[in-house]
Amino acid sequence: MIKVAAAVIIKGNKVLIAKRAKGDSHGSKWEFPGGKAEKGESLKACLKREIKEELDLDIKVGKKFETTKSETIELTSFLCEIVSGDIKLNVHEEYKWAAISGLAEYDFAPADIGAVHKITGLKIKKQVL
Repeated sequence: MIKVAAAVIIKGNKVLIAKRAKGDSHGSKWEFPGGKAEKGESLKACLKREIKEELDLDIKVGKKFETTKSETIELTSFLCEIVSGDIKLNVHEEYKWAAISGLAEYDFAPADIGAVHKITGLKIKKQVL
């Protein structure tokens, strides 16, 4: 089973989502950014590394948000906060600060759908790390 970590970064009533590159698995689908853990790497360390590599952001990784399992992947998302940096797309086609209430309008990668359902069902006033 491949262990994958994803960042749920919330600002007010919006959440950061990114569109996968066309040539990737699930290309052109939206996701919460993140990636695969390397051997011996914790999911939180993986997420900090992946977000730096993919978006050039330094983040603080907080509480576990949701875990979704398929036949080959276990995706764990965490509530995160941007500490520093400006978003620079290094592997994604596009990013958006999407309204939480409108997430159903986006075509998400299958592994991210559990987190989408959870986040759209919450009444989030303030992000809690």
